This record gives sequence, C-alpha cells and structure tokens, in this order.
Amino acid sequence: MIYKKYLLLGVSLCMLNACNESKSVSLEGSLDGIQADSIYLYQVDNEHYGSVKLIKSIAVTDGRFAYPTDSIQVGLYCFSLQNMERGEYLQQYANLFLEPKSMQLTLGKDKYDQLSLHATGSALQEQYEALLEAKYIAGNRTVLDSLDHMFYAAREKGDREEMERIREVSSPYYESASEQTRKLINEEIAKNKGSYFGLYLYYTYRFQNHTFNTVKEIDEARNFIGGFDEVSKQSGIYVKMQEGLDKFAKCATGSVAPAITGIDLKGNSVSLNDFKGKYVLVDFWFAGCSWCRKETPYLLKTYNAFKDKGFTIYGVSTDRREEDWKKAIEEDKSYWNQVLLRKDDVKDVLESYCIVGFPHIILVDPEGKIVAKELRGDDLYNTVKKFVNGAK
Repeated sequence: MIYKKYLLLGVSLCMLNACNESKSVSLEGSLDGIQADSIYLYQVDNEHYGSVKLIKSIAVTDGRFAYPTDSIQVGLYCFSLQNMERGEYLQQYANLFLEPKSMQLTLGKDKYDQLSLHATGSALQEQYEALLEAKYIAGNRTVLDSLDHMFYAAREKGDREEMERIREVSSPYYESASEQTRKLINEEIAKNKGSYFGLYLYYTYRFQNHTFNTVKEIDEARNFIGGFDEVSKQSGIYVKMQEGLDKFAKCATGSVAPAITGIDLKGNSVSLNDFKGKYVLVDFWFAGCSWCRKETPYLLKTYNAFKDKGFTIYGVSTDRREEDWKKAIEEDKSYWNQVLLRKDDVKDVLESYCIVGFPHIILVDPEGKIVAKELRGDDLYNTVKKFVNGAK
C-alpha cells in the first residue's frame, strides 16, 4: 500500500511537471525572403517619434527563431534587422503587440522593400492591425500619398510655383483627414474603455504628447485611467502615466516655478529669481523653432505694453550654438531678458517644467508661482493684461 501511495504521488508530480512545461509559451518566428543571423526586438516607447528601447538580440538559425513570452510585459514592440545600441535612427522596423502567450510570426518585405510581418496568436495584434487599416481609410492616405508624390516630384525639379499650388490643393484634404482620424481614435477609445487596448490608445493618442497644466486636468486623467481593468493597471504604460501625472502635479498652475539660471547676451549669469516681485512671462524657445518665433510679435506687443507696470519677459533658449541664439534675437528684435541655458542644464530644466513641446510660454506671479501656462497669440497678451491690471 505504501509503495502504491508513493507511485501515485510520483505519477501526480510528473503530470504536474508536464502541465507546467506545457504552460511555457514562446514566440515562434521565421524569415521569408530575408537573410539574417540575428533580429532585434525593441520595446516601443513613443510610436509617434519612433522612440524605442532595445530588449534582445535574437539568434536566427536556418531562417527560424524563438523568443520566450512567459514573462513578457504586454505592450507594443517592434522587430528590426538593425542593431540600434549606438542610438542611431531605426530605419526599418515592424510593430507587433506581444502578450504572454504562444504566438507565430513571419518577417518579410513588402512591395516597397520595407520590413513587414504577419502574426497570429495575439488578439491585441489583430485589433492593432484593424486600427491601422481604419486609420489609413479615415486619413484618406490613397489621395494624400498621391499628392505627396506630386509635391516631392515638383521639389526635385525646383518648381516652387508648382509646390505652392500642390500645397494649397492638399490643405483641405489634410484638414479633413486629421479630423476624421481624430474622430476614429475617439470612437475607438470609447469602445475599448476599460481594456488594455483602450489604455494603449489613450496613452498613445491623448496622453503621451500632452501637457496637463492644471490640478483639475490631472485629477480627470487619474479618474479616467483608474477605470481600466487589472491587466491594464499591471502594464508599463499605466505606470508611466501615473508617474507622468505625479510629475505634472509638481509644475501645474499654482505650484512654485522651479529655479532657472542662464547666461545673458553680455555673458552674465541671470536667474528667474532675480525678477521676484514682478509678473514674469517665461518663454522657452530656440532659434530653429519657427512656431516659437511666430509668437515674437505677440511677446513684443505684451512687453511694450506692460514693461513699466511690474512685468517683464524672461526668454529661455535651449540652443546648442550661441551664434544661432544671438542671430535670432537680432533678427526678431526680441531685446528683453534673454538667457541661454548651459548644455548640462537643459534636460533638468525641461523636465522640471514638464515641457513636451515648443514653444512653451508660462506666466509666473510676483511670489514666484505659476499662474498660467501654454499661452499663445492674443491669449498671451490678454492673460498678462488681466493679471497685471488685477495686481493694481
């Protein structure tokens, strides 16, 4: 009886181990029409800018490869034949949603000689591919690709008149495509609210390149992502959003403006704190930013109207070359308090002010608190007028 008992226990353990082994899952892949000894798996950080992080170099043997997905963090990844360890631009890649389950993948080239893939085993990948197709239709890419081709052909010939004509003809199509794509994304986010794919859509198209300027906006975002399922809340993008909202809370309106010190046109060190007691319009810009310099007439109008009423402008440039900075100031006649950040300070300053794009213009009150953000055009002048007059 004892022997029989241990025999049954041994059989049970073997069966348990077999079950555990059967749960081991992986991505099984093959190359179609491609010769390579290795392929490279990257995690996609920013789909819009092509920002990726190298995860693994995967060996290819006889055109086949495998990668364990047991502990993979669900999310968007990409495969490439290019090793980007040195930080160069990733020229060819193909995106793929990975999940901790068995998947099959074939990597090949499309008719344009670009890297392409076909994958099975992931419901998220199916949703992603359906979205790309819907975006292509909503964005009217067939027409816009033709217009782009015509524009590039005219540019090759140096025909500026034809380029301008094509630009004018294209404008309504681009505006319509943008509106239709925005509508599609909104519908998809609403349809997938609560699931990981909906969280991915919200992160990619609504959160990632957006600045949350007020406590109200931050609270609304927290409440929205708080309504997603547990799978979503265990994901990397959920963690990134929570961390991002924590960061935005530190530089929202009502918070103290972080310290800034730069070098002025005379080579002197000038700090934002030097202007305590005044309303200060802080303008983050750089010479090559055309959108930044389009704000100069509004800045000049505001400066001339209120410079003698407890107000000034503190221009903060991130230019790498001092000569570019000085030339832009001379061209624009923007002779208010201008400073150039030291190269080692640029990253810290931009992060401390939660800057995700330029221009970034804010208003700081006499006590050093941020009272308005994302100021543009006439709103820039009107906001300063409201606060300066109210201060009286």
